[in-house]
Amino acid sequence: MYPQAAADSESATSHNFTMSDLNLPALVNESFALLDLGLNDEALATVERLIESEPTREVHLAAIQVFIRLGLFDRACASSDEVLKSGGADAGDLSLISLALNFGGRIQEAYELQKGIFPQTTEGHLGRLYGMACKASRLGRHQEALNHLLSSFRFANVESWDAHRKIFLDSELAGLWEAIPSMQIPLREAMRHCNLPFDEILELNTASGEARCVDFLDLEVMPKQFHALLQPVHGSTFETSPLMEMREPELYRDYLAWQDSLVLPRLEVFGALRDMIRSTVVAEQLAFAEFQASRGRIACARNHLVCHLLESPGASMDNLPDIPALRPLVEEFRAQYAESPEAFRYLISWECKENPEEFIRDVYSELPEVNRRSGYALLALGSMHYRLGNTSSAIESWAACAKKWPKDDAPVMNATILLSGENRWDEATRLINRLPGTCRESMLWKSATRAIKERRQFTISSKIHPAPRIPTPTFGHLYSGADEEFLHEKRKLTPLQF
Repeated sequence: MYPQAAADSESATSHNFTMSDLNLPALVNESFALLDLGLNDEALATVERLIESEPTREVHLAAIQVFIRLGLFDRACASSDEVLKSGGADAGDLSLISLALNFGGRIQEAYELQKGIFPQTTEGHLGRLYGMACKASRLGRHQEALNHLLSSFRFANVESWDAHRKIFLDSELAGLWEAIPSMQIPLREAMRHCNLPFDEILELNTASGEARCVDFLDLEVMPKQFHALLQPVHGSTFETSPLMEMREPELYRDYLAWQDSLVLPRLEVFGALRDMIRSTVVAEQLAFAEFQASRGRIACARNHLVCHLLESPGASMDNLPDIPALRPLVEEFRAQYAESPEAFRYLISWECKENPEEFIRDVYSELPEVNRRSGYALLALGSMHYRLGNTSSAIESWAACAKKWPKDDAPVMNATILLSGENRWDEATRLINRLPGTCRESMLWKSATRAIKERRQFTISSKIHPAPRIPTPTFGHLYSGADEEFLHEKRKLTPLQF
């Protein structure tokens, strides 16, 4: 014990506290400092006297954290109940209380409480979804748990507890990982999750050879000899101590092997889940294309058609169905494919984005004639000029593409955005008004025309509407609600015949 810490501890444990003569925040912080120094008895005595003297909401919130750190979950639950009685708990307080109830075995209460929390931060959203996945799994509600687990990957990893790696080790999720291979994923959920960064998550979890953090419930299932390697961090989690790693290298290697024995099979399950979700949505691409085309969203329909050709097993130009609104595009695709399958595949796969300078300088001019004069080549040429900052050339290419594809709003909107950025309002007005009436019903067109009329620059943020690898009708949320609209309509339509 450090001399000053010993003196502070003696002072803290030898008096009855009152708000009139002691600083509550200082004493709360002291209890946490004592824990960090390993002075657990002193920390417990400090918080007990605080509760005895001033049982306020703030004191009970501090006590919950201390009790959790010490594994005194019944007492953490008792203080949680006091906070809930007093009211006024914010999202952070409720998350802490949910954690205490969960560790205390009151899982249903913890789950219901956490579902009602609405965090304000990315870390808060991740923690909420992760926690709900764990609790739903323990309750045997595996479909709910899976939705929470997948949704948690929409938020950036939290490095302090490495959520995107811990999720494959967590003992609370063991039942879910066992259940996933036999679960059916409804189309609605597959559409929600098909563009999660599955590949990046798998790479993150296979590239690192470091131990994953664990929590109190993980301690109950791991071999007891590994406890000697661990030290507490962040309130309810434990990490390996670097000093113990050096002192016990064989034990540390065994610990990593034990973690891998749990993690690797779950990564295989996750990879198979990725494949099932993606294949479910890819199988609907032609139905999506017909749905979008019927609403005049030709750019979206085009992307669904391309996704089908690139991703569907056995897909070819020969077995595309007849979608009347897409006939001119399909005929153009067939002509390109007949001239050069390689050039056609190169263009629709968007490989040119890897090296825009090379595409403009060398590749575009060498494309065979039909492919070079195609709408896709002009769309790509404009995009590559834009990436290199060649604004005038990008506008020229996209305007030429718009003539080739008069019902496709993508080249028109792209060129209009750049024209507005250069205050070329008359040209922007003429170009955007060339779109057919169906396009003018979209919020995108209305927002753009309003901005042009007000002589105001506008953009379509790729961060808000990212181009999805596997498109669904919402198309990166550009057409909000379109996924549900498709699902509603699909119940009334007969399947496409091939």
